[in-house]
Amino acid sequence: MKKIKTVFLKQFGKIRDLPSLPTIVTKVNEMLNDPNTTNESLSRVIEKDQAIVFKMLQLVNSVFFGLREKISTTNEAAIILGFDAIRNIVLSLSTLNLLDHLLKQKSNDHFKATSFWRHSIGVAVLSRYLAGEAMIGDPEKCFVCGLLHDMGKLLLAHYFPDDFIQVIEHARQEGLSYLDAEKTVLPACHPEIGYFIVKKWEMPTHLANTIFSHHNIQPGATCFNESIIVNTADGIINSYYADFLNNNTSPGNIKYGYFAPDARKLLNVWIETAPHWFPKVDILINDALAFFL
Repeated sequence: MKKIKTVFLKQFGKIRDLPSLPTIVTKVNEMLNDPNTTNESLSRVIEKDQAIVFKMLQLVNSVFFGLREKISTTNEAAIILGFDAIRNIVLSLSTLNLLDHLLKQKSNDHFKATSFWRHSIGVAVLSRYLAGEAMIGDPEKCFVCGLLHDMGKLLLAHYFPDDFIQVIEHARQEGLSYLDAEKTVLPACHPEIGYFIVKKWEMPTHLANTIFSHHNIQPGATCFNESIIVNTADGIINSYYADFLNNNTSPGNIKYGYFAPDARKLLNVWIETAPHWFPKVDILINDALAFFL
């Protein structure tokens, strides 16, 4: 089976039209690994991509960040928010645009783009909220991890639609969740596919590892906190929104099978009390949907 999994994943490495990450993402990552990088030098690089600058300033001045003063330049954003937040914003906006472009290139009747982004953005916003409120993990890192946690599903549906349809049909016939159907039908599941591509794109290690482990959390792993947060957010979003890839959803009712044991242990109070606080986050999610989409 291990050999079959390797062959399956290598198929993604051989995709000829797999897009590359925008140059700005690579450059920003390089600069933030350099201790000599300054706010001014980082701003000069980002400002070469005016589309990113426009969206970034829109985002940081939105209710999503809740800043008291208006930010008008990338330099101000870097000073107030910090380098890591800027990297996460650039990474989020660039990757979302790239993946959305893939979806618009070729449609798959079994893959509904609107539902996918509603789920992904919902998990991202809730991950950021939970990390901040529960003080587990970095909120901005958790946002990016939540946004991209399911990118393996999108890539499978886009490049290998027959495999994707097989998973969907098996899930519906057997009454399984999408993940359980994947485990039965495919040699590797969407977390491994996402991890493979993120590593190929040379994205930050914590992002790759969280994508890989958000359904299979390993105690003691470097991405443990982010994985706990994303797993919990994913389970709550699946419980509150009818996910088109999961058959067992009952919107508004918590389904405990979605949560990893460590998530239940550390964040059970948030899971149990979700009916009380989730409506407030739902408003933030809808604001984010309006912004990102």
